[in-house]
Order: sequence, then C-alpha cells, then structure tokens
Amino acid sequence: MSEDTTPQIGELATEALDLFTASVREVPAARWDDPSILQEWNLRELVAHGTGSATRVIVLVEDGELWDRPSQPSDWMYDDPAEQLRALGVRLRHALPTADLDAPRKSPQGEVPLRRALMFPVADLALHSWDLRHSLGETIELPENLLTLSEGLVKSVPEQMLRRPGAFGPEQLAPAGSSRTTQLMAFLGRAISD
Repeated sequence: MSEDTTPQIGELATEALDLFTASVREVPAARWDDPSILQEWNLRELVAHGTGSATRVIVLVEDGELWDRPSQPSDWMYDDPAEQLRALGVRLRHALPTADLDAPRKSPQGEVPLRRALMFPVADLALHSWDLRHSLGETIELPENLLTLSEGLVKSVPEQMLRRPGAFGPEQLAPAGSSRTTQLMAFLGRAISD
C-alpha cells in the first residue's frame, strides 16, 4: 500500500479509536467473560488486545517506546476498559496536531514514516470493532475510509504472512451479495452467516 493513500491517517486513527471505544461501551457488565467470535479470546481479552493496538497508536504518535511483539490480552487487563480508551482518545487528540507524519518510526516492516507505521494498529482497531460487535450478536459496516484502509493493507500483506499462526485464519465463504465489510471479514477468516 502506497504512502500517498494515507493522507488522513490521523483522522482515521481518531475514527478507529472512537469506533472501538463505542463498541466497548456496548458490552454489558455481565458479559465480559463470554466467548468472542475469536476462539482464543473472551470479550475482555478481545477488548484488552484492541486496547493494546490503541495504545500503540498513541505511543507511535507521541514517539514513545514501543514493544517488539503483538499486543497480548494479559498486558492490558484492567477494571474499566471504556475509561481507559477514553483517556487514550484524549491523548491522541492532544498529540496529533503537532505530530510529524513523515517522522521515522519502528514498524513490523522496519523504520517507516509515522503515517505508514500507524496503518496496522489503526486497521486492527477497526477490524476488532467488527469482531466485538459480532461477538455481541450485532452487525456493523466499517466506515468507508477505515474499510478502504483495511482492504488496502490486507492486499499489501503477502499470503504467508497474512495466514501465519496468530494472524488470520483461512478465508471463509461470504454469502452472495455481501457488503464489502462482510467480504473483507470473511477473507480474514471470520465465520460469516447469512
């Protein structure tokens, strides 16, 4: 995916964090330990992983110290996830106006401009918003800009990297006439029902 497709990455980061935060607010208190649609995680663990992605966005924008592995749910267990995400949103909105989107940052692809380094965790927040809503029995369509970012990012990842253990499962069949969001999520291994 070319860098010229990410001129609004700061706006997309805010939009993705807001979408994820809104999804977290919908989780009833009694359901935190329910299974999610991602077999290895319950709802609390899914939210904790997403919070790790949100934190990565803020750390990248603030040019802080990054960790060198994917966010694990055990890293982000806390009592009030919606409040934690709200606080991260405040930090993001404070840091973005002065962020140099061309400044170098560490990423899974090596050192890249901040605008490119943000793409993975921003897309992760959008995709996990969908996962969380579906785990609650709801359906959502990803906003157009986040969907376009996620589709482009997925297409840019080699198949062997995309399907490696701990990443995405085998492609699933999307029903005929499915939305772009549903097609993307099925491609990423999410079970899709009619």
